Amino acid sequence: MALFNYAAKEITLKIVYYGPGLSGKTTNLQHLHSALDPEKTGRLISLATETDRTLFFDFLPVELGKIKDFSVRFQLYTVPGQIKYNLTRKAVLKGADAVVFVADSQRQVMEADIESFANMKENLLSNNINPDNIALVLQYNKRDLPNILTVDELNKILNSGGYIYLEAEAINGKGVKETFQTVTKLLIKDLSGKYKFDIQPPAQHGEAFTAVSDEIIEQPPSSIPLEETPLSSLSQELSEAAAAEEPAQFYQLQQEHVFTEKYKEESEMPKTGEPLRYSSERLDRITESLRENTHMLAGIKSAINELLDELKKSREEQKEVLAILRGIKINEAIERMKEKEKKGWLTK
Repeated sequence: MALFNYAAKEITLKIVYYGPGLSGKTTNLQHLHSALDPEKTGRLISLATETDRTLFFDFLPVELGKIKDFSVRFQLYTVPGQIKYNLTRKAVLKGADAVVFVADSQRQVMEADIESFANMKENLLSNNINPDNIALVLQYNKRDLPNILTVDELNKILNSGGYIYLEAEAINGKGVKETFQTVTKLLIKDLSGKYKFDIQPPAQHGEAFTAVSDEIIEQPPSSIPLEETPLSSLSQELSEAAAAEEPAQFYQLQQEHVFTEKYKEESEMPKTGEPLRYSSERLDRITESLRENTHMLAGIKSAINELLDELKKSREEQKEVLAILRGIKINEAIERMKEKEKKGWLTK
């Protein structure tokens, strides 16, 4: 859901890139990060493992100017492609304003595309988001590879809802900007309908990439610097947590790191012996971020409780299966004994 910070005059919109493993979600964000104005983009955080290039999510705040008196900030996330991280997928989708589904065009990956698309709709509904009402764009990626499905075949498989779709070669940067522009324009249009913003027609193709519409005018770079802190120690902690199958700990550490990266300002650090001083605007921003993090952590806690319930049910089912197996073995033993007795009687 769109977050309005009236004190800071800022609107924060969340876009989630969804899709099967290695479909090109991370590649999309990497290309966008390099293509957008570096003065208006935050730091791209990408965590990789041996099995999946994006284990949890990439975080990319992008400021694109103003709508009326409000600055616009987009937060871009990806979800992990592996099905075993479904709880994290669900948590990342919480509060999403728009979704880009990145489909792998290769024919042999068709089943994974179908499964991931159905999983996306299921997780949207579990977060009380109607898949038919959210801004959703389909990106048919890897069009440069051999043995790919045609666009008509992909539409038949995935696009029964009549969503906007684009072809892409994310590895070469083709279609990446166009996909981002399309989803942001859809999102701004939805936002203007809900909150009665007067949005002018969008900028023509070839004009500044940062212009979502004529109503969005260029703004100076954000005054909140993102300190370049090495990620090696954080990545090691997160990888260890994931290896120990503790997704909640992994996600919480990532959120804490993002919060630290976003709001650490050297200019506001006091000299030795001086008390901390914060402006009311900065305190409002911190309060809003704490509230958002609290909601996210509450969602993670709920997901963990759900997982524990599933584990409990699984253990109970295992016990029932073991009891059935024991019963079968006992019955088999009795039958063998009866058979032996029967044979012994016949031989007398």
